Amino acid sequence: MKKYMLTFFGGNMELRYNNLDKTDKEAQTKHAAAWGAWMAKLMKAKNLEVGYPLESDGKRIDQNGTTEHHFSDITEGGFIVMQAESLEEASMIAKGSPIIKNGGYVLVRPCGEMK
Repeated sequence: MKKYMLTFFGGNMELRYNNLDKTDKEAQTKHAAAWGAWMAKLMKAKNLEVGYPLESDGKRIDQNGTTEHHFSDITEGGFIVMQAESLEEASMIAKGSPIIKNGGYVLVRPCGEMK
């Protein structure tokens, strides 16, 4: 098995991690249930390694130092690292992500090995 990173973009911005407390309870519940069911399926199949939603505020570090940084809605909203036999299998798994039904998309990328 090889490792793949799935990165989630777009979708209904009201359901972004930082916006959930502003969304009505029914939408929150449905959203959490969809992600919970999908992640549980990945865990049961032993595909999931780790995954997190991402908050909008952070830091930018470059050669000039460290500054506050706000990640816009066009950047990734979360990620998972998973195992699959191939890029094709990882892509098929990604098609089941709740972000797809919310109008977003997933980037699937193979993880290299540290040399």
